[in-house]
Amino acid sequence: MVDQLRVVVVGAGLAGLRVVESLREKGSEASIVLVGEEAHEPYDRPPLSKHVLRGDREPMFLREEYESLGADLRLGVTATGLGDHVLRTGDGDIEFDHLVIATGAAPRRLPGAPGLVLRTLDDARALSPYLSPGKTLGIVGAGLIGCEVAASARTKAAEVHLVDVLDGPLIRVLGPVLSARIADLHREHGVHLHLGTGVASASSDRLALADGTVLDVDVVLEAMGVAPSVGWLEGSGLTLDNGVRCDAGGRAGDGVWAVGDVANWAGVRHEHWTSAGEQAATVAAAITGVPVTHEAIPYWWSDQYDVKLQGLGSPAADDDVVIVDVGPRQRPLAVYSRDGRLTGVVGFSAGAAVMKLRQEIADGAPVADVLAALAG
Repeated sequence: MVDQLRVVVVGAGLAGLRVVESLREKGSEASIVLVGEEAHEPYDRPPLSKHVLRGDREPMFLREEYESLGADLRLGVTATGLGDHVLRTGDGDIEFDHLVIATGAAPRRLPGAPGLVLRTLDDARALSPYLSPGKTLGIVGAGLIGCEVAASARTKAAEVHLVDVLDGPLIRVLGPVLSARIADLHREHGVHLHLGTGVASASSDRLALADGTVLDVDVVLEAMGVAPSVGWLEGSGLTLDNGVRCDAGGRAGDGVWAVGDVANWAGVRHEHWTSAGEQAATVAAAITGVPVTHEAIPYWWSDQYDVKLQGLGSPAADDDVVIVDVGPRQRPLAVYSRDGRLTGVVGFSAGAAVMKLRQEIADGAPVADVLAALAG
């Protein structure tokens, strides 16, 4: 019997495209509509703050062709609302049996939005000309994007001022010990760090900081994190709580699912590349009637200068942390624990050591045993 379902996926980024691909891989013959707000076909976002921004590589599109997917790809279409099994868009209504929300997240902005942001391919193209000798960037926010852009800009010999109201880069995620190491990495490469101070006022070429410092710059990049793109879902009846609130399998309502940066699965929202694909496969399996258990361990990475940071697990900033040197090149590996149990690891160009601890993290292994094994 031919599957007559209509599945609409709103959001043509990694998570949305992976839903479509997973449905086809699982044998679904549903009619599929993939709606994207951008005019570009789905592309890979992580290189935007690195290779693409520096001009070292062309954008990495996620597929070369779409005909084999049998999907109706509608680009440049904005979702505006949700009715009873109807997606409302700027180009008209689209009825569905299943809707998968994959609209991602949008950058947080300074008052008046005086600077640039980096979320899309067009954003990267707008920022790229400022990565050159003689240019000065003021970056507000020392999270992953801020740190990666700072590293990319210094690689191109631009001057960089990195500002954050917190006391260290990535400190909210990694805690003070690793944050201090990352701060040192950026100082060693000539980044001017302005930490523990906010922005009192800003224009497109000037930052006045709360500590009285005034920075004259060629461009301001607002890199203060993101907020889930859920404004269009107000009044939809879905629970909007740090994203679209879902159960542990991605279900948000009757025939409605959410994946990727916009999705809050059982109280947890992940902004990671790997999580987007894993959630997409889980939701696709549920739609096809062959549900799977979603037990993925969060994984992320960040390229800064010649260092590849890789994190596995769910460490908290206030966890206990021990840094050990691993491998033949004695690379630093931060081992996080809570109540004596392993919660996660972060490596500095120590990918093999990070990935070997996947099972121990899943099991919450005694951290003493883990440290002993690493020492041995």
